[in-house]
Amino acid sequence: MRAVILFAVSLVVSPLSWSYPSYSSHWEHRSIIYFAPTNDEYVEQFLLETLMKECELEDRDLITLVVTADGDSMPKWVKDEFNLEGLYNMHGVAPYSHTAVLIGKDGGEKLRWSKSTDWQQVIETIDSMPMRKAEMAKSVSRCSA
Repeated sequence: MRAVILFAVSLVVSPLSWSYPSYSSHWEHRSIIYFAPTNDEYVEQFLLETLMKECELEDRDLITLVVTADGDSMPKWVKDEFNLEGLYNMHGVAPYSHTAVLIGKDGGEKLRWSKSTDWQQVIETIDSMPMRKAEMAKSVSRCSA
């Protein structure tokens, strides 16, 4: 009987525990989750731009994830570690839309946009965050030209 109760509780709690980010008081990094219907030209453009902005993203402790409604993810391990449906639900994203969500180190949503990414706006949003301001006061960016 005890096993049945534990199993039932785990079914209710599991989707939340598999969601991203953690519900801790402090997440180790900032994140962008790019939701898309499938791995299409907008996803490819987003991934290309993340490579082009790699230094700036690393400097801001920013990781990027892509999740598609057809069950694909980048990096590939994301679909094994997280409940993808839970991610869509948690962030209120329609399964067949292009929606990107910037998540701060506090786990809160900081910015949301659709198909194309305005990287200048993303960087300005991050740099205006109190935690990022403190990080910038402690060290100089290695990406400065």
